[in-house]
Amino acid sequence: MNIILKTFLSITFISTLLSASELSSENIIQKMIVAYGGENNLEKLASYEQTWDIEAKTTNKNGTDNRKVMMPDFLSTELIYPHKTEIRILAKDSATKQFGNRKIQAQGPMLDAMKLQLMRLFNPLVLKNKLKDITLHVKENSYLISLKNNTITAEYFVSKNNFLVEKVIGRLKMGSHKMEFLTIYEDYKSVDGVLVHHKEIKYAGSVNTAIMRLKDMKFIQIEENSI
Repeated sequence: MNIILKTFLSITFISTLLSASELSSENIIQKMIVAYGGENNLEKLASYEQTWDIEAKTTNKNGTDNRKVMMPDFLSTELIYPHKTEIRILAKDSATKQFGNRKIQAQGPMLDAMKLQLMRLFNPLVLKNKLKDITLHVKENSYLISLKNNTITAEYFVSKNNFLVEKVIGRLKMGSHKMEFLTIYEDYKSVDGVLVHHKEIKYAGSVNTAIMRLKDMKFIQIEENSI
């Protein structure tokens, strides 16, 4: 019995090594495409609008996030709280933030942080088009897909069980300091044939800043010259 068990374990170990040797970013992303609903369904995530309920964890003032995404270069978020409203718009390498009637041009770390906010939403089809900038690392329970864009990096932790993104860590520099933003994705549900997470748990460094729940979502058509 011990010999049989040892033989089985040896075969399993060798099979694991063989599987690991055949791993590539392209193969993992292809499995992600299938897991999320297939290429045709994933194409719907090229452009969409969402409304999120925000449960603020650092204050007692909850709010709403109205989000518009056009992959891979545009993100608009309108954050509405009882005491303030903030609008963030990123279009390729240009971004603005508006607080009430005051609008500022985002530069440096502020611009990088907004780029990371969009990168964390990249779906497998977008990642497939950025393979040259991606590296793959194998963790105990996940595949780590690391996407670098100049000085910023987004790390996607992909479950080995279902090939869905479980969390994304965005990294940027502020002078001599490094900053890390973590978003955990939960509660995946099908929306018109494509899997979409319905819960986000957000951290800045080690601080849990918010828990967000998807309230509404619709896919939209990208109009020519709309951004």
